[in-house]
Amino acid sequence: MSTLQPPRHPDTNLVITGHNTNGTTTILSKTQPESHPVGDGTHINPLFSSSTFPADISQTIISPPDLDDGNKGSFFTTYDIPPSYTGPQHRSVTIDHVIVTKGRVVLTLGDGARVELKEGDTVVQRGTMHAWSNESGEWARLVSVLMPARPISIGSGEELGAVWPF
Repeated sequence: MSTLQPPRHPDTNLVITGHNTNGTTTILSKTQPESHPVGDGTHINPLFSSSTFPADISQTIISPPDLDDGNKGSFFTTYDIPPSYTGPQHRSVTIDHVIVTKGRVVLTLGDGARVELKEGDTVVQRGTMHAWSNESGEWARLVSVLMPARPISIGSGEELGAVWPF
């Protein structure tokens, strides 16, 4: 007999505000973007990105989010982690502001250091090797904003670049 996994949290609503041609504030977009399975059981929902820093907020055309924008502007996303999941170690050359909005997760750094996080806990992830895990029986959700950073240079002068095992 198979064990059914609990349902994933519903995708989030996204409201984007701006100004019309007269300078009046307005809602430019109200949508519920669909998340995408990553292939390992997790789901990512790219909500918004900007390809420059500072962002050009004069545009009224909203482009689809692009993960690469986190390397030059910003990338805003949700990341859903299934129950009993252990993720791979990875690194981006970004500074990531992360909030646990649902459930509990474990952040494991490249040196094996672990920290358990619950709803409302936050992480500022500064280009380190890390992995996300969910040791509970319920789905967890992270909300993250990634912004570009300079690569870390270690003592030998070597720069620590991105590592993506996905």
